[in-house]
Amino acid sequence: MNSYKDIGGFFELECGHSKTYHNDAIAFNSGRNALRYIIKAYKIKKIAVPYYTCNVVWQALKAENCEMAFYEIDNNFMPKKDFSSEDFILYNNYFGICNNNVNILSKKYPNLIIDNAQSFYSFHQGLASFYSPRKFFGLPDGGYAFCDKRIENKLEKGVSYDRCSHLLKRLDRGANFAYSDFQQNDESLIDEEIKLMSNLTSALSGNINYELIKKNRLENFELLDKNLKNINEIIINLSPEDVPMVYPFLVKNDNLRKKLIQNKIFIAEYWPEIEKVCLKNSYELYLKKYLIPLPIDQRYKKEEMINIIKNIKELS
Repeated sequence: MNSYKDIGGFFELECGHSKTYHNDAIAFNSGRNALRYIIKAYKIKKIAVPYYTCNVVWQALKAENCEMAFYEIDNNFMPKKDFSSEDFILYNNYFGICNNNVNILSKKYPNLIIDNAQSFYSFHQGLASFYSPRKFFGLPDGGYAFCDKRIENKLEKGVSYDRCSHLLKRLDRGANFAYSDFQQNDESLIDEEIKLMSNLTSALSGNINYELIKKNRLENFELLDKNLKNINEIIINLSPEDVPMVYPFLVKNDNLRKKLIQNKIFIAEYWPEIEKVCLKNSYELYLKKYLIPLPIDQRYKKEEMINIIKNIKELS
């Protein structure tokens, strides 16, 4: 069997015409597997992990038999405790607004690993870092890792064509019609072994206008912050490297999330699973209950942001 490309026949999707954003990273089939690769490469047996993080991180570490030592964060999203220079530490670049924190921590701790799942545009800092592009773009899967060490085992390439149904259905029939497919495709990543990024995901990544999306996100974020910062408990000072995933709006209101959803402003909840491990009355549980991650992504413009602001001020 030769390795030449097929010649002739029907056309494939038109994609892959430009470079992906993190060209120097190792491209994997998911963000969680990018983290697993880092754990394997550095042979990490124990790592400090924030209570306030996605349980996908727990799953990835458990899959590599890596022990977790949980730590708390303060209201500036900084660790409440100090670590030794030998400790491996996982730090979340929360909401894509914490590059100032990353700058401080990476100078202090040589074994810092940055979870940039919510901060796709951040450049690599620390010992290693990893990314989850499908949190920012319409992709079936994929992940990136910056990691100086390599594992010896040769990795096979992933396959993604059977994980695209939600993306295609949403275009033709809308989000509600495609949601069950999204759930199934998302769950299919749970047991996936560490593989390299598929040809399809890599090609689709080459179709993304990264700079325009960055501009749109920042404009939407700034409009929300201008109008909501006086009632937002989180004080936000973006660094030049920050490109947020969402606008993190924190206000002690038991009904706001429900009311926004009733007004067709759909809000995620970060992260319900932390109740199993968090300390009672912790800041983490306060965030889980009251944080409203407002959408600011490239699908929306000034009109949608004004609608969000109007609803919040009416419902608060």
